[in-house]
Amino acid sequence: YKDVYLSPKIALSIDDLKVENSASTALKQQKGSFTDLTFDYGISLDKRDKVYAPTDGYISSFNQTLPIFADTPFLKNTYAFSKYATITKNAIGTFKFYGTAIHGLDDEDVRLSKRVSLPTSKLRGFEGGKIGPVDGFDYVGGNYAMASNFEISLPNFLPESTKTDVGLYLDFGNVWHVDYDDNIDQSNKIRSSMGVNTSWLSPVGPLTFVFSQNLSKAATDVTESFNFKLGT
Repeated sequence: YKDVYLSPKIALSIDDLKVENSASTALKQQKGSFTDLTFDYGISLDKRDKVYAPTDGYISSFNQTLPIFADTPFLKNTYAFSKYATITKNAIGTFKFYGTAIHGLDDEDVRLSKRVSLPTSKLRGFEGGKIGPVDGFDYVGGNYAMASNFEISLPNFLPESTKTDVGLYLDFGNVWHVDYDDNIDQSNKIRSSMGVNTSWLSPVGPLTFVFSQNLSKAATDVTESFNFKLGT
C-alpha cells in the first residue's frame, strides 16, 4: 500500500555476560552465555513531505520482537510517532513521541543486555544510559522507557551560506521498572530539559551541537550541558 512499509527480519544474538566483583548479588546471577533467535518486524505509515528535514506530515511506526528460540525469552514492543508542521516560513514545528516496553516470558526476568534505555537523541541534557534504575553503582535500564519532544527549527535564522540550522527544543523522558529485584528504586520520575540544537554541514560531514538546561531529574541521573556528535 502507498506510504505503508513492512520490514521483517530474523535476528540471531549471542551474549556473553560477565560481572565485576563490585556488582550486586542480583546482577551476578545474570552472568553467563545466552543465545536468542528472534523474529522482528516493523510496520510504518509515512506521510511526510520528504524524508530529510520534513516540513509537513507525519510518520507512525510500530515494531515488535518475538522469540523463536531464546534461553531467556522476551517480548518487546516499540511505538514511535513524529508530526511536522510549518508554523511560518521561518519556523518548522515538530512533535515526537517514543515508547518501548520489554517483558520476560515463561516467568523469566529480562536480562541486563536486553533492558531498555533512552539514547541522547531522545532525551537531551542527560548522558546516554545514565538515567533510570540503579543497582548499586550500575545503571541497569528498565522494562519501560518513553520520551516526547517538542522542537522548533529556525531554518532562516542564520544566512544560508553558513550551512547552519538552529532550533529550540523541550524534551521529556523516563526509564523505569526493574523486574529482577523489587528492592531496587523503580525510578519512575519524569526527566525534562530544554535548550538549543545547532547543526552545521561542515566539510567533513554534518556536525550537531546541543546546549541543554535540565528542568527536572532524579538524584541518580547523570546530566550534561553540552553534547557534540558527527553525523545526522
